[in-house]
Amino acid sequence: MNIISRLTTKVGAVKQDLSNKKDFKQRLIEVCSDGKITESELALINSLAEEYNIEEEDFKKVNSAAYEAAFKAIISDGVITDQEEIDIIETQQILMVTDQQIPKQLAVLRQHRELRNIQKGILPSVNSFGLILQGDEQVHFRARADLLEERVVSRKYQGGSSGVNIRVAKGVSFKVGQHKGRSISEKGIVIVDEGDFYVTSKRLVYKGGKKNFTLNFLQLVGYEVFTGGIDISANKGNTKMLKFKETFDADMLELLINVAITR
Repeated sequence: MNIISRLTTKVGAVKQDLSNKKDFKQRLIEVCSDGKITESELALINSLAEEYNIEEEDFKKVNSAAYEAAFKAIISDGVITDQEEIDIIETQQILMVTDQQIPKQLAVLRQHRELRNIQKGILPSVNSFGLILQGDEQVHFRARADLLEERVVSRKYQGGSSGVNIRVAKGVSFKVGQHKGRSISEKGIVIVDEGDFYVTSKRLVYKGGKKNFTLNFLQLVGYEVFTGGIDISANKGNTKMLKFKETFDADMLELLINVAITR
């Protein structure tokens, strides 16, 4: 065999190898696209890997893409069930995907696991950080928070006018357009304190450097959790407004409070 023939054969082999690896990746992603790998599908992948001479290093180059396809399948409806979590964990093990490769997906799994536990009435337990608890009271949530209040943020003076005299007859005139000046206040929402916000099994508590409030669940009229904080309305006093200083899951906090109140 001359050199041209050998080179042609070698190039052909390389092209075939690349084609095989591309086909293997596509088939692997297809298998994972429903969120799990069955025993028959695993046997198919093992057979294909042997046929295409797929080495471990080749497999590690495509396993993340296959896992991503599986993860998208289980999260597509916005809910991850207990069984789906079991399936995706098994898929991760089969694909030899390390935790370091999928930190975002693992965070989502933890979030949904906590949501499922809360829905079942299993609330998280966190350190009270100095909050004095009542009997069997437990702390389920804590976050650093700013206490907000509506305050006068600026004042300005609106000038008056001396008016204009209009003569209507000899020796008779009227002054029109005369008015006094006045002070105008502008209000805004400002930070008045910094502290900790707690959700316990019995109450909502804010413990700050200057101000504190405690509301047991019977005192609550309503609450609204939003991205960044919470507004709390009670049967007495003004609405309590808090802005959290750290990232949190608004849906999880709202569900947690609702379950704690109704337990």
